[in-house]
Amino acid sequence: MKNYSRYLLLLLTLAVSQAYAQEEEEKKIKLDVSGFLKNDMVYDSRQNVEVLEGLLHLFPKDINYDQEGNDINAKSSFGIVDISSRIRGKISGPDVFGAKLSGLLEADFTGITGGFSTSRVRLRHAYSKLNWEKTELLFGREWHPMFVKEVYPSVMSLNTGIPFQPFNRSPMLQLSHEFGQFKIIGAAISQSDYVNSGPDGKSATYLKNSNIPNLHLQLQFKPGNFLFGIAADYKSIQPRLSTESLLINDLTYVTDEKLNSYAFMGYFKFQKPKFVVKGKAIYGQNLSENIMPGGYGVSVLDSVTGHEVYTPYNHFYTWANVIYGDKTKFGLFGGYTKNLGAEDIIVGDTYGMALNMDYFYRITPTISHKIKNFMLALELEYSVAAYGDDIDDYGKFINSHEVSNTRVLFSVFHFF
Repeated sequence: MKNYSRYLLLLLTLAVSQAYAQEEEEKKIKLDVSGFLKNDMVYDSRQNVEVLEGLLHLFPKDINYDQEGNDINAKSSFGIVDISSRIRGKISGPDVFGAKLSGLLEADFTGITGGFSTSRVRLRHAYSKLNWEKTELLFGREWHPMFVKEVYPSVMSLNTGIPFQPFNRSPMLQLSHEFGQFKIIGAAISQSDYVNSGPDGKSATYLKNSNIPNLHLQLQFKPGNFLFGIAADYKSIQPRLSTESLLINDLTYVTDEKLNSYAFMGYFKFQKPKFVVKGKAIYGQNLSENIMPGGYGVSVLDSVTGHEVYTPYNHFYTWANVIYGDKTKFGLFGGYTKNLGAEDIIVGDTYGMALNMDYFYRITPTISHKIKNFMLALELEYSVAAYGDDIDDYGKFINSHEVSNTRVLFSVFHFF
């Protein structure tokens, strides 16, 4: 009996020790909840291409004449929107593999990214990170590396500078390493809410069927108050799994034709406590999943098998932003994008975003004032879109006409 008592006492001691150790480990896990309540009052002088109850403003709609020659889209509008209110939870600890473990789970109420369903909870971020002294490994839904969290437009509008600035949150595996004043970033990225267009509409399957994730490589340089960066991005999509003969009905052929596209980016930032200047320039192909003008078209079409070869459109995007102030801030943003046409002659269908637009620019002055955890902001967006009239064989416009919209945005933030 004494031996059994000893064994029982030993087991109880081990169980208590394990429970205590687990309790101490759980104490190392920390959850911080934050977010904001946001209400936007919006006036537009014209009808616009927009989603999320007009909150995500892209560009003014083209002229649409009625039978008497009146422009149907020359109609102003006003609305109040609260669905961009946001809540986030930051998780930290315990350490694993000799690294600090942290994560972020964030949601808002803007519904589905097509704009057809709002006032629903939408997942924004959901990622975990392992941080060693100089190296970081991230896995989960996060901003696409082309967004660049250190260098994006400081505007009040939810569009955050699109369609000049990439806007994309996707599942990814991202590895970064710092050495001196440099940081190198590499990522393999999938698609979820932000997807490419194709024969079956917008879908993540085009990237999945290529068997290659979106690959990204970026280099940052941080001397003093400056930040400079360059990046290259590669993406391969497969728009179709099969084609059909244009001459004989019911003849179907397997296809493995893919579209390979590239993007190159450079950016900078200069920052002092009350003064910030930043900007970015991108030359890219088929970037419509970033809510930017772009796409591709059919350059070769075999009438016997229906086999298609694709060619990407080339676009140039750039923006600059200046901010001055502390509690009261003044900002000025300007952006420009240009359709440079496709690589090859287009003979068939085209897929993408705003391929009927020659160029687009926007000027945005902003003023905001913050009192403790409360902020008021007033912003004006003047946007001009040039829609093409005459087009060449490469999808590049010879002549175009401009339409403009003036948006006045008043925002109220309550942070917590």
